Amino acid sequence: MSGCIETIRHRLTGKNRNITTIECENRRCPAPDTPKATVRCKILVRGKRRFAMVFSSEAPMLRKKIVSALLFAVASMLCAGCGSPSHSDTLSTAQAQAISQQVSQAVAQALSTASASQPLLAEPSARSLSAALGDVRWAQSSACTVNSTGQSCNIPLSASVPCPGGGTVSVSGDIQGMLSSSGTGSFVTQITITPANCTVSNVTFNGAPDITIAGTINITNSAPSFPVTLLEGGGISFGPNPSGSCQLNVTYTLNSLTSCTVSGTVCGKPVNGSC
Repeated sequence: MSGCIETIRHRLTGKNRNITTIECENRRCPAPDTPKATVRCKILVRGKRRFAMVFSSEAPMLRKKIVSALLFAVASMLCAGCGSPSHSDTLSTAQAQAISQQVSQAVAQALSTASASQPLLAEPSARSLSAALGDVRWAQSSACTVNSTGQSCNIPLSASVPCPGGGTVSVSGDIQGMLSSSGTGSFVTQITITPANCTVSNVTFNGAPDITIAGTINITNSAPSFPVTLLEGGGISFGPNPSGSCQLNVTYTLNSLTSCTVSGTVCGKPVNGSC
């Protein structure tokens, strides 16, 4: 304090190393043109003035007003890094793509195991969904019941596929339908995919509660009639950074035994490419 002027300073360091300083001068002696004593405060961030305020300094209220200014400065300091957050709750496009690919690979392996003549693949990632669908034998004695017009089939699907960074993606479901004696028919599939601590592209995801795939497969001459469309939905949770939960909305279009394309969104991020 010097004469009629008392200077008060508060200095804070924010999470982004932004230094916020509050400087207040309490002019206890009114100036000739000022009816009351005043307090002049300025708030500086990294030495640059961001705010200034002037109010009358009735002594009993000074401490309250200084505290109010301090709270205002703290709020500004906490928002100083809003333009460049260190934590995100949104997946990157690459992470969304990696999750989509891991799910489609797991479903491809489940389809491959549905064939009695196709052994469990050691490298499921090398097989596409369309090629795996071609592995299915649509007239299996163990999965079909013969009737007067053909066969009624319920082909089970099951697989548990390890993820590159740990965890698994489990697949369960079936393909059900009728196959005529001439080898034509229509099947529907309902598939549930359950990721458990599956880590890909530096993110770990789980089912929230599950991912589902459904579609219709038409059969001609005991083989799939293309194109075949499979719709994927459901939800996942993911973490640790970024972390959150979201929905999947993906379409698989199988055009032939050698062509499969994927389109849609995972957690709001576009996914595309082959499947």
